[in-house]
Amino acid sequence: MAETPESEATTSADNTHWGIAYLREDLQDIRLQMREDSKELRLQIVETNKLIGSRFTYLITTMVAITGILIAVIKL
Repeated sequence: MAETPESEATTSADNTHWGIAYLREDLQDIRLQMREDSKELRLQIVETNKLIGSRFTYLITTMVAITGILIAVIKL
């Protein structure tokens, strides 16, 4: 009976070691996935900024053209 606690302690320590190893692997997988997701998010932000920039340019050009037309009509 004296051997039972020692074998249980060894088994428990082995299980703890494997449990920590699995958790470490899971954490590494999560970190990798977060890096990939953040890269994708950055690319989407860049694309969105380009789209907003082109629409802003179009809006300003249209407003300048309409203002020019209004000034021309008022002067007539």
